[in-house]
Parts: sequence; structure tokens; C-alpha cells
Amino acid sequence: MILAARLTPDSRSLGSRLLSPLRRASSLLPLAAAALCATPAQATTRSFVTTHESRVLAPGRSELAPWTTLRVGRSRYYSRLEGQLQLEHGLTRGLELSLFWNFETETQDVVADSLTRQVSRVTRSELSGAAAELKYQLTSPTVDALGSALQLRATLGPNHSALWARLIVDRQLGGWLFAANVGARLDLVPRRNASGAELATAFVLEPTLAAAYQLAAGASIGLELRAPLGLSGDEKSSTLFGGPVARVSDDRWWAALGVQPQLLAFSGDSDGSRLDLNGHERLELRLLAGFLL
Repeated sequence: MILAARLTPDSRSLGSRLLSPLRRASSLLPLAAAALCATPAQATTRSFVTTHESRVLAPGRSELAPWTTLRVGRSRYYSRLEGQLQLEHGLTRGLELSLFWNFETETQDVVADSLTRQVSRVTRSELSGAAAELKYQLTSPTVDALGSALQLRATLGPNHSALWARLIVDRQLGGWLFAANVGARLDLVPRRNASGAELATAFVLEPTLAAAYQLAAGASIGLELRAPLGLSGDEKSSTLFGGPVARVSDDRWWAALGVQPQLLAFSGDSDGSRLDLNGHERLELRLLAGFLL
């Protein structure tokens, strides 16, 4: 015997009422997926050229950032043009890896003859080194009261190598962004003398302080101060640099330009000048840019 169940009109209407919310939810799934895919990716915009901020790239995101730095003015004619290509990639949440390739061209007047003191102008160009850097965000400036991060960098080159460590803090207050860094650098320079080869070292402590004001969406102006303090080796001098910085940006790119003249030499100043023009330059200009890949 076969039993057949017959649905009444009331049972059909009850089933329709139960299934209706499920149908509406399933119809919204494609729209939600499209909205997620259409969300624009954000580049790690930098508002300063020597002071770093705590933000890092999201996991899986990559950014290409070319740096151009011009340093001019010493006791004799001196200019150095540095090019740096940085490739950044977000590894995991809060952790970012960067690779650097460094190039430089240096022109300066040197004493060619110690007896006649004749000066000759010499130019050299080279691939000065490559570097790897890890940056870990400890706290977020948008979620926590204070943003913070730690950077570790190793640079290897034929004539100069270095180890860097930097602590970063920043804070957003309305339209103002404040940032401070404390960096420590150990320079390693191979040298050859009469007794053979040796490795000369120098230790530099470099605090920075910066502030920027957001003018409009995608634009800001600010001021940076940087004080490289040479504590040992050939870099044993203390100076203060500072000047204006401006930034423009969009969702997928940004650019920042900073001008930093040497303001004062705390130690190692040149004869007849309040500046150190033996180990540092009179003026530094730096242009940074970033492009989300």
C-alpha cells in the first residue's frame, strides 16, 4: 500500500515563509563577493622622507618604492646622487619584508699631489650594495593609542656594509601626524694597510622627529628633524639636519619630497663654520615614491 501525503494551502504558505529569508540571503552572496573584490587596495603612504611610520603592507600585498637622494656641499666640491630601489611585501599580519638595491654616483675634489696641493675632480659610480629588512608592527596608530614598529636591516656591499635597528612610534591626532624614530647603525668598512686587511667599524645613533598636517585628501606638508650622532670610528661627529617635507598620494601610489639643510654641528665642525663639512653635506634632498603592485 502506498501512502501519499497531501500538502494543504496552509502548509505551502508556511514553507514559503520559512524559505524566503534563505532565498534572499543567497541572492545577496554574489553582490557581497563583488563588493569585496572591488574594495581598493591601499598603499603604505609615507608622509616623511627620513622618519618612518609604523604602518605595514597587508599580507600578500607588494609595493615598489624608488628612492632618489642628492647630497651636495662639503669643504671642497662634493656631490653624491644615490638611487635605491625597494621592493616591499606583506608576509603575515603586521610583518613586512623589504629588499633593496643601492646605486650611487659620487663626484668630489681630492688632493692629487701632496706636494703641490693640486686638486683634481674625481667621479665614481657603482652598485654600492643590497639590503634586506624586516619590519614588525607592534601596535596600530588607528586602533591603539600609539602606533609602534621595529625595523631590522642588513646591508652588504663591496666597500661598505651595515647593520640597522630602528624603533618607530607615531600618533594621529585629527589632521596631524606625529612620528619619532630612534635608529642605531653599525658600519663595517674593509680596509687594507701595510699590515694587511682590517675591518673598520663605526657606530651611529640617529634620532628623528617629524610632524605633518593633512591639507586635503591625498596631500600633506610637514617638518622633519634628524640628528646623526657618530659615537665611534670615522663617523665621530654630531650634526642636526632639518627642513620641510610634502606628500601627495592616491589609493595605489604616493610620493614625498623633503629638503634637509644641515642646521648645526654639535661636534666636528669645520674651520670658520658652525657646520661639519668634512664628514657631512651642507644640503640633502630626497624624493620617495611608492606604487602598489
